[in-house]
Amino acid sequence: MEKSDDRIGRIEKQLNHLAENLDKSGFFEYMLYVRDRSKLLTRNFLSGLMRGLGMAIGFTLLGALIIIVLQKIASSSIPYLADIISQIIDIIERGKG
Repeated sequence: MEKSDDRIGRIEKQLNHLAENLDKSGFFEYMLYVRDRSKLLTRNFLSGLMRGLGMAIGFTLLGALIIIVLQKIASSSIPYLADIISQIIDIIERGKG
């Protein structure tokens, strides 16, 4: 009888510890969030939209920076490399227009 009471006490202690950890981690709030489909879909849609917008802005800035660097190299005194880069810039500008 004493062994089973001791084992029940340890299990109860472990369950209390588990309950405390779940409470500290915000698991209950997370479960409420996951169950609310409209909140979940809205947040995922907005985060995807912002991620796409960030990528578009980032690629635009990176592309502009690369074109500026290529134009600087093309106007430099390195003959063979400057010719290749000026051809690349011409192809890019023809694609824009």
